[in-house]
Amino acid sequence: MSKQQKVFLYLSIGIYIIALTQKSYCTPGSCENFSGLLTVLFGWFGVLMLHVPAFPWLANPILFIAWIFFKKKPKISLILCVISFLLMVSFLFVNEIIVNDGSTKGIILSYGLGYWLWILSSLVLVIGNLITLKSKK
Repeated sequence: MSKQQKVFLYLSIGIYIIALTQKSYCTPGSCENFSGLLTVLFGWFGVLMLHVPAFPWLANPILFIAWIFFKKKPKISLILCVISFLLMVSFLFVNEIIVNDGSTKGIILSYGLGYWLWILSSLVLVIGNLITLKSKK
């Protein structure tokens, strides 16, 4: 892996880790509860319940796979991180999300720093893949 690739990969992973420590979104009365880490740990629950607004959570495992492919298969990594990025951005179109024990829905009032860093982590990898592919030509 080139030095340039390492920078983009580690920057993407680092931003993602920082995003986990920040608030991801706010619903009425519960802005502090939704750190990125809690969102990642429990977001799969909404997907399993087939709650369509939770499907942007799938960006997480897709991004993880894109990180794995980044070194040896940058074309596959690019496709995966673009899909991840689009899923992350699609969360902006979600009006309400399952909260608490899964029986209540809350309106999304705002997006926190964790959400924006989450998107940035994927965007950094998209850029890294584009630069890697361009330099190989």
